[in-house]
Amino acid sequence: MAAEKLTTARLVQILVVLILLIAAFTWRTFNYSNTQNKDQCSLNSGACSVGISGGTVEIKLFNQEDGGVVLRVNSPEKPVSLTSIFPKTNIDITESMDNENGVLNAYVYTLPDDVEISQTQKLLLVIDQDQIEINF
Repeated sequence: MAAEKLTTARLVQILVVLILLIAAFTWRTFNYSNTQNKDQCSLNSGACSVGISGGTVEIKLFNQEDGGVVLRVNSPEKPVSLTSIFPKTNIDITESMDNENGVLNAYVYTLPDDVEISQTQKLLLVIDQDQIEINF
């Protein structure tokens, strides 16, 4: 490749691209947000509440008559997922009750039989960009 003279137009083009790149990196740096805001919730008395960016999340644990365990999550936003840490199990929403008044909505999870409720068990609830670690 033969060396060419640096013309004024070429210099202006290089400077414009450089300014655009610097602006993009600066904008991305200042607008960065940590996508994993992790809070902890301890269900010692069967209930707990955690404040997240969208409002307050209330979590309650209920024992059913048939021996099953139900976890009820009251949240302004629908949870993305609920996962058992050990054994690694995704738990699906059994029932959801939407409130039209803009108040908390209820999402009910029936915990599977292989998820034991013990002090070593942890559940991970993801709501939007927030993670809530549920300890028993």
